[in-house]
Amino acid sequence: MSLEGSIIREGSTEILVPPSISERGPGKRQGRVFFNRQMAFNRDVSVALFQSVLRPRRCLDAMAATGARGIRICHEAPGQFHFIINDKDPLASRYIEENVRRNSLENAESRNEDLRCLLAHEIFDLIDLDPFGTPIPFIPAALQGMSRKGVLAVTATDTASLSGTHPGKCRRRYMANSQRNPFMHESGLRIMMGTIVRMAAQEDKGVTPLLCYYSDHYFRLFLRVREGAGVADASLAQLGMMSYDPSTGRRAVGEGRMGPMWLGPLMGRGAMAEARVPEGLECQERTRQHFEIWKEELDVPFYYETNEIAAMLKLSPPNREELLGALGSRGHVSRTNFSPTGFRTDLPLEEVLETFRSVC
Repeated sequence: MSLEGSIIREGSTEILVPPSISERGPGKRQGRVFFNRQMAFNRDVSVALFQSVLRPRRCLDAMAATGARGIRICHEAPGQFHFIINDKDPLASRYIEENVRRNSLENAESRNEDLRCLLAHEIFDLIDLDPFGTPIPFIPAALQGMSRKGVLAVTATDTASLSGTHPGKCRRRYMANSQRNPFMHESGLRIMMGTIVRMAAQEDKGVTPLLCYYSDHYFRLFLRVREGAGVADASLAQLGMMSYDPSTGRRAVGEGRMGPMWLGPLMGRGAMAEARVPEGLECQERTRQHFEIWKEELDVPFYYETNEIAAMLKLSPPNREELLGALGSRGHVSRTNFSPTGFRTDLPLEEVLETFRSVC
């Protein structure tokens, strides 16, 4: 029986998608096989990293639905790797098979297995988890099915619980306290990474970031996972708590009730130095702009929002470039991928406020 749906082109890849698809946001399940057009940027980033940074041999697209991510990587970033593109729904596996055939891929195969069963008897250099909602229930299986220096790629769409909207759910799922704040997407991502670090440490494994970011409605993390009690302890040493005072804008790292969370870098400087954005991506200019920001972004938690400081000082927001220039004359400053109106700096809050007043 033929599959229903339509052929779309994303990047340079043809993909058969089901009749009902999501166009934006986290979307709602429509039918058994899910596809979201807005995640094209997410898939573009994966293609770019595979072309220039990631060099695994055995890869698993673990919960693949139509197989769009693995199919695009195999078609647009050819290399010495093999992809198993898996989904436990038999109908999804048929879409994957068709998309592998349609793009004449020799380095990809479709599987129809429960993820936990698959990872109980096979080992991979890269495992990509992109579930509908939280990835946390699948992290233990992924950690156990990973090679000694593997890469764990994770997408999470339950940003509301991580960012303070549903603190009870955050405590249950991530064993951490969240709080609404102007930098809530950064604190939410750091809480999620902190949970993964703690879960990895239980397996005597340490975690270091290659690239972690927020976009649209999701968090995305590329993490290098290494075995050993020493690297596990080193990762745990970069966890901690923080506090935020909305009346003063003060962010205090190492104290408070928000967390535990990852307080280390969110980017691997070596990985970002190697990263190149290829031509032919679906969201070409957007991907290029994000990599440009990621390459320059400071490793300073947590960023400031221009509108946050303006409201606190009862001033109108200044010209952005003028503000960044003034801050740069006093210390280090950068844009941030978390917000188009945010910035990072190593200056103390008092100097940030003084500089802000001087340009308003």
